[in-house]
Formats: sequence, C-alpha cells, structure tokens
Amino acid sequence: MRQKKQSPNGFTLIELLVVISIIGILSSFAVVSLNSARNKARDALRKADMTQIRTAINLYYDENNRYPICGSWDDTSADFGATVQNGSICYNTALTTALTGGSKPYLGQMPKDPKNPTNVPTVDATYIYRYVGNANGTAYALVYRIEDNTDLQIIRGW
Repeated sequence: MRQKKQSPNGFTLIELLVVISIIGILSSFAVVSLNSARNKARDALRKADMTQIRTAINLYYDENNRYPICGSWDDTSADFGATVQNGSICYNTALTTALTGGSKPYLGQMPKDPKNPTNVPTVDATYIYRYVGNANGTAYALVYRIEDNTDLQIIRGW
C-alpha cells in the first residue's frame, strides 16, 4: 500500500512575502491618490471661498458706493500691493470688519485658507488669503494660491 504524502497546512514564507508585497504596493497607490484628492478638495474650497467673498464685497459696494479701503494699491505689482504681510493684515482687519461687522453683515465669518486657518503669515506665508483696496474705493484685489499651481490667483474688481 502506498502512503500518501501529507501536504503542509498553511502558506510558505515566500507566498506570504509575495502577498504582503502586493498589498503594500496597492496601498501606496491608494495613499497617493488620496493625497491628490485632498489637494483638489482644498483648492475647491479656496475657489468657493473667493466666490463667496467676491459676492460679499460686491454687496458692500452696492450699499456703500465703494470697496473697503486698505493697504497700498500698486498697479505695477503682480498682486496689486496685496503683499503677504500687508495683504493678510487688510484681509484680517479692514475686510473682515467691512463684511462681518455692522447691523447687516454680508458674511457670518470670514473664510480662511484650509492650510492656514489663522490667516497669518507666521503660520504659513504660502497659503494665505490677502486683500488690498485702493485709496478711493474704486478697485480691489483678492489674492490667494492653490496647490495645483504655483502662480498667484488674483480676483480683481473695479
């Protein structure tokens, strides 16, 4: 009578290493695509914030016949004078007061960049919302940056 050769129960070390390697590779693809989705979500929020602020500024203009005044307007500068330091101060002070203050506020609270919720340059000088309004209230610029592009994003009103 012939004896049956008993096969070992379980997996060999090589089989386990192959499976673990495949799972590791697949999970790294998932993490990369998740980070990309997070970047796109933050950029979408930034664009929505700017649309909301632009609408509030236009409502302010309709009632006051001028845009909020703050900063040093500069037509020769790429950001119209909404520098990181002064533009963020104008955003956090003059624009915030104009749009959220008074008996009839245009916004409940000012939006902040998702990577810089305090909107101060010492936390993150790259991702910060900035504002400048010229001295006679006839023009303004909102400046921000998105993660998909290194260029400044500028919304100019006049």
